[in-house]
Amino acid sequence: MADRPRHPHKEIEAVVADAESKGWRWRKMGHWGRLFCPHAGRDGCQVGVNGTPKNPEDHARQVMRAIARCPHGGEQGS
Repeated sequence: MADRPRHPHKEIEAVVADAESKGWRWRKMGHWGRLFCPHAGRDGCQVGVNGTPKNPEDHARQVMRAIARCPHGGEQGS
């Protein structure tokens, strides 16, 4: 984990930490941040992570599903 603040909701923090272990990068954007897939090209996937979602469990599942749908999962960047 780089210099990323911990997410205030433990469910979302766990998903973000798991994504980082898979090579995703976090960047401060918007209210809390955005995750970028390991594919460094213009067509790489990105997922917004809300800082104060209405339902943290649902938001964590949404982020997890978006990460699972990424077709660049096996790449280590290019």
